[in-house]
Amino acid sequence: MGNHSFVTLFNPKNASDARKIQTLRQAGYSFIDTYAEQRAELAEIRDPQAVGKPPQALLEDPGERVVLYPWRRTLVRIVGPESYQELRTNRNRDLLTASEQERFASFHIGFAGLNVGNPGAVCVALEGGSRQMKLTDLDALSLTNLNRFRAGLPDLGVNKATLTARQILEVDPYYKLELRDDGLRGDTVSSFLCEPKLNLLVEEMDALPLKIAVRNEAKRQRIPVIMVTGNGEGVLLDVERYDEEDDLELLNGLMEPRVLKSIMQPPTPMPPRDKVALARDFMGVSYLDKRLVDSFEKFGTELVGIPQLAESSFMRGAALCYAAKAIALGRPLPSGRYAFSFNEHLRPVKF
Repeated sequence: MGNHSFVTLFNPKNASDARKIQTLRQAGYSFIDTYAEQRAELAEIRDPQAVGKPPQALLEDPGERVVLYPWRRTLVRIVGPESYQELRTNRNRDLLTASEQERFASFHIGFAGLNVGNPGAVCVALEGGSRQMKLTDLDALSLTNLNRFRAGLPDLGVNKATLTARQILEVDPYYKLELRDDGLRGDTVSSFLCEPKLNLLVEEMDALPLKIAVRNEAKRQRIPVIMVTGNGEGVLLDVERYDEEDDLELLNGLMEPRVLKSIMQPPTPMPPRDKVALARDFMGVSYLDKRLVDSFEKFGTELVGIPQLAESSFMRGAALCYAAKAIALGRPLPSGRYAFSFNEHLRPVKF
């Protein structure tokens, strides 16, 4: 399912498109028009020396499109694709140079698992990265997700990959998105990674056998993998540079062999408490926040799920974006597990 399953781009200079726009407006669709402001901002950023006085007029037509967002029953008038990209990413400069922005934009990232992956995918899109992106998840948004998922009550019941795609397209309707709302299976892992081939996989799935299978295939295809895990009020970031290391062990060798065996040869049936304990051991108790470890013991007695917090969710998105950008731009980010928390890193500034 592609980009235009979600948005439709009309060219108002085309007579047929103009009639469709008029029909939708007559049907009660909202129409948002800041086109004149967009042109003014574009003129300003192309003439930075004129700050504080009128900039030179635009020397070329920035193009024009009207975007239909059917889930919002809304039309939005915007500049054309090249001008839109220039305008929307202007405030990235020069924390991202023009050449870095182009490299990041062309980097093809796949997100498998959009509960944790959602803030990462949205953060990457906000920075203008990975303008061709794959998204897959089979779960729908539920009320208990709303302590951390950037969504609201009108989104309940919407598939998380679909919801992520909508959020990205509301930021930039020119994104090319490949969406799979049925998640991954063992027989679809290879096609997700390789048709077309990803430059990076962000792996955030719940199913442990799939987490192993997708890493094995990523290793065969020399595709790097990153994963971020909420750790109380902090995060753990796992970086597996299969693009650089032929002999790298899965999860950097941090997973105990007995855990891998239990994942690949699980007892049947496996009680829910045992499944949750195996998920804990996948990461390793020694790496996890004490409160989080204690919560695993309460599953099935006092708790029905493993706790996650909003601040950790937003940190996970930032960590995923940081790691993806570092790999895309060739910055140093070797394989390994990295930890970050405000408890450890928030320090007063000395004057």
